[in-house]
Amino acid sequence: MKIKKLVKLAPMMLLTFLLGLSGCSGSTSADARVNDHPNEADEELHVLTIGTADSGGTMYPVGSAIASVLSGHDEQLKVNLSASNGSYTNVENIKNGQFDMGLVSGDVAFSAYQGTDEFSGHPVESLRAIGAVYSSLSTWMAPESEHISYVHELAGHHIAVGPEGSTTELSARTALKAAGLNIANTALENYSFSASVDSVLNGKLDAVHSFAGIPVHSLTDLASQTPCRLLEYTDEELQKILAASPFYVRATVPAGTYPGQTETLKTFGIKCLLCVDASMDEKLVYTITKILDESREELISAHPSLSNLSDPEYICSQLPIPLHPGAEKYYTEQGLLKTE
Repeated sequence: MKIKKLVKLAPMMLLTFLLGLSGCSGSTSADARVNDHPNEADEELHVLTIGTADSGGTMYPVGSAIASVLSGHDEQLKVNLSASNGSYTNVENIKNGQFDMGLVSGDVAFSAYQGTDEFSGHPVESLRAIGAVYSSLSTWMAPESEHISYVHELAGHHIAVGPEGSTTELSARTALKAAGLNIANTALENYSFSASVDSVLNGKLDAVHSFAGIPVHSLTDLASQTPCRLLEYTDEELQKILAASPFYVRATVPAGTYPGQTETLKTFGIKCLLCVDASMDEKLVYTITKILDESREELISAHPSLSNLSDPEYICSQLPIPLHPGAEKYYTEQGLLKTE
């Protein structure tokens, strides 16, 4: 539901006001767009909805943390959480006005803005970013008994690449291609995270791939039940992977993220963005951006996947779509964006 303005009016004036609204529009969604009376902004209660994903993934708790911080730091903001089917749904609902904000994976944001893949023929050119909030990282895990240290050593093994058609599978296949692996020399299975863990423990799989905010519960579970190691990419492999997609970025899995992990792992990932429509009020977006930046420590403590926010430039660098002007203004004032 879009921004709602709470106004104190006498009963007759209220009736007149409501009748006037019904004659102008059949939907309250337009209230979320640019405010035509900026002098009233400080007196309004902005009720916003943020789209996430299902409650079992990373997006939902991250969205919950964002909603809590925004609502708790500004009396004029009340942010509600909405579960959804994820990035694609969030883009569509931002476009049609059902969501004010939404968490969107960088690859989906790029496709939507450019009008490719699922958005071929109908680009969402009004999609804008407030900033990146966390990264989904490519992580391969194998039992130590397999004596594997690198991804390219998976050749000839039986491995899980993620559910069919998922971002997890897409990133796995991109990575395997860079490492010289394919279906001709390696057995690839489309298992869910939970099924992959069970299959590794039962000896039916040799390794599992995940692509999500860290730590991934299923990998923690696996490493807690049997000694495991995270598999490395070579620098050459990472360069090939990053060149394959404009939305991939370098990333690391810090030491100690998983049981038995003693060294930081170099990998790649996709930033997950907090997105809005370009028509959202610039002053409101500026306020939201300021609160999120000043509350980075609070966000990090709320969910471990938000640890990248410890780097002030993470939120506004290497983004696959343009920033909203309100966010861009704030980051420029803070010296995080360089002006031409």
